[in-house]
Amino acid sequence: MSTPTNEPSASLAALRVLRERRWMALLVTVAVVVVWVGLAATQTKQYEATSTLLQGQSQLQGLINPSAQASEDTTRDASTNVLLVRSVAVAQRVKRALRAPESPEELLDRVDAVAEPDADIITITVTDPSADRAKRLADAFADQFVAFRAEADRRQIADGQDLVRRRLAALPQTATAERAQLEQTLQTINALSAVTTGGAQVVDRATVPTSAASPDLRRSALLALLLGLVLGLVLIYLIDLFDRRIKAGEDFEALYRLPALTTIPERPRDPATQRDRSLALEPFRILRSSLGTLERDRPIRVVLVTSAVPGEGKSTTAAGLARAAALSGQQVVLVEVDLRRPTFQDQFDLAGDPRGLTTALIGGTPVDTLARQVLPGLTTLRVLPSGPTPPNAAELLRSPQMGRVLDDLAATADLIVLDAPPLLPVADSQVLLDRPEIDAVLITARAYHTTREEVRRTRAVLDRFPGARAGLVVNGVRVLDAGYDYYGSGQSGTGRRVPV
Repeated sequence: MSTPTNEPSASLAALRVLRERRWMALLVTVAVVVVWVGLAATQTKQYEATSTLLQGQSQLQGLINPSAQASEDTTRDASTNVLLVRSVAVAQRVKRALRAPESPEELLDRVDAVAEPDADIITITVTDPSADRAKRLADAFADQFVAFRAEADRRQIADGQDLVRRRLAALPQTATAERAQLEQTLQTINALSAVTTGGAQVVDRATVPTSAASPDLRRSALLALLLGLVLGLVLIYLIDLFDRRIKAGEDFEALYRLPALTTIPERPRDPATQRDRSLALEPFRILRSSLGTLERDRPIRVVLVTSAVPGEGKSTTAAGLARAAALSGQQVVLVEVDLRRPTFQDQFDLAGDPRGLTTALIGGTPVDTLARQVLPGLTTLRVLPSGPTPPNAAELLRSPQMGRVLDDLAATADLIVLDAPPLLPVADSQVLLDRPEIDAVLITARAYHTTREEVRRTRAVLDRFPGARAGLVVNGVRVLDAGYDYYGSGQSGTGRRVPV
């Protein structure tokens, strides 16, 4: 038996997940936007005011000592001034100047200072719930920084004056030359005290902002939209990652190691028109034609239709195959061998006759008299229901009488379709797999229903019967474009669909 080698396309799988769970992703996105924007709208409005400073080096050292070289590290000087603007010492001066109720640390939380990289400019930005107060704080920090720098220079001048006076007082009367030099230095320092500015000045004062800097609802909505999209996509792909159900026909083929003979599309409703019924039967026509690929040394006469677990559509597959073969002119008998949970009495009009397969197996009634026509106008199809429920279903299916029933049916029919129980819950189908009369086995698998663990267990069962000629029928397949019919003629015109 050849193993399918085709791998599902990653992009196709991603597109499938997005199509199936797009509403979940959209819901997450909308929820994030609503919550984010709602929180932003409830925040207190904050206003920003900006003042600018021209920073420079203090001229004090150069005036005292003309031979001294100024600092050439402008980046370091700029960083020092930015730290001074946001220092506690400057904040304390601002607090006193404005009689602000906040502590210096709280005032600093409202201030940001940035040195422009290619200019001797420092930008001071203050954020406050009051537009007017933001303006006053920005100006106050600029003014107090300039005053702090000037005061620092004046303190340095005062310290220099004190030092020179002490040295003059300590000189002896005979040191006239040194005394004259110190007196000249003192005169120079006294002159500096009148001209020193600290090397900084206010360039632009702040203006009262007319609109709030935050919250920015438009920006918040855009960020929330991007975040919501990312979270929504991550969520749906995580859900799909942990979803153990198999969704693609290629995955069924890979796990079962069986070729898919046909795929049956998911339909939201039963076909209502003759055209819809014909299209719904098309997968089963393909299945009938594909049975020939399972032939070896003899033609396919008896086909066992089963699945891993209930609910995968094995009865639908069996009935569809039988009808498609009968419409092609073959004499077909559809046999219900699910003796534990029979359904033919509900599916077909059996005129209240309870007899069936078990009647032939236990009572010896000729099976030809128990198979009956149930579809008007389709004389090539007969149905044999399961009959009364027996206590020993597996033993009956293993018995020699079952072999004689199949031989008797084969004498008058071209194709016998056995609607069997699922493989995993009960042993009945496994008993039938071992019967020599079975020519082929069809495993029905439903997308979005069967799990990977169920497929692996079913594959393990099939491995115990290496002689079984098996094929796969994938049921419940979804299509990427629901506007098109699966077979090429739909409401929107014709086109090629990609099953997923």
